[in-house]
Amino acid sequence: MIDLHMHSKYSDGTCSVKELLKMAEDLNLEYISITDHNTCKAYEELKTMDYKKYFSGKIIKGVELNTSVGGFNIELLGYGIEPEKLQEKLEKIYITQKEINELEKEQLVKKCKSLGIVLDDPEMKKFNEQVHKYYSVYLLEQIRKEAGNRKYFTCDEAWEDAMVFYRKEMCNKKSKFYLDSTKFYPSMQETINLIRKAGGLVFVPHIYIYGENSPIIFQEIVNNYDVEGFECYYSKFTEEQTRSILKYCKENNYYISGGSDFHGSIKPKIKMGTGMGNLSISSDILSPYLSLIS
Repeated sequence: MIDLHMHSKYSDGTCSVKELLKMAEDLNLEYISITDHNTCKAYEELKTMDYKKYFSGKIIKGVELNTSVGGFNIELLGYGIEPEKLQEKLEKIYITQKEINELEKEQLVKKCKSLGIVLDDPEMKKFNEQVHKYYSVYLLEQIRKEAGNRKYFTCDEAWEDAMVFYRKEMCNKKSKFYLDSTKFYPSMQETINLIRKAGGLVFVPHIYIYGENSPIIFQEIVNNYDVEGFECYYSKFTEEQTRSILKYCKENNYYISGGSDFHGSIKPKIKMGTGMGNLSISSDILSPYLSLIS
């Protein structure tokens, strides 16, 4: 069994690198990839340790980069990268989460005021990065304190889940909470080039999590960009979605990957290796391209 999509404390996960390795060992995983957002620092740490003390399997060096396509925020996975080469470029290109939080705060506070949304902390002065990390998490907590604010949401699930709030409200052009953050990140082609120049293969993760925009994003990618593969096994995919993307990849000669998108305690329902109880990804899917990323 393998898991090629997980996050450590170096981005938005809650587990250290050692904790991830120990969990992977306990699960008897054969291959893992730590795919932190916009950073390869986990691999800097791995260079300083004998990781085989904690994990007897193999590690595929990976990363997940924020980008945009067709006006939508998405992510790309890179596998088989050279972390040192990529990290230097990422630090020059990507703004910090602190800077993103400030930009989001400025724009979303204005939106809330214009909508008449009632907030306990209207200027968001109590936001603490150490507690919430993402501004959107704190904002949703504030919004949910007043039941009447629910009427502004396009998606019921977004009221309960900060990750869904980000995906289906803040990234949804039809939502009153939409924020055009595409300018925060490099373009699709620039991001593909970053991964390729670092020796990696480009995969599109979790294509179905973008809701009603997923078909638009999918067509934009396959019609206009050159990627190696798609993440076909994912914690939040239905069986029908998994079958559909697998069929497409096999018919169109794309490589197949899969992973849980494990984040630790901030996504408690998603477990390493097994996702939401729906994953058991065979290492056989790596056979067509393993030599290219090892």
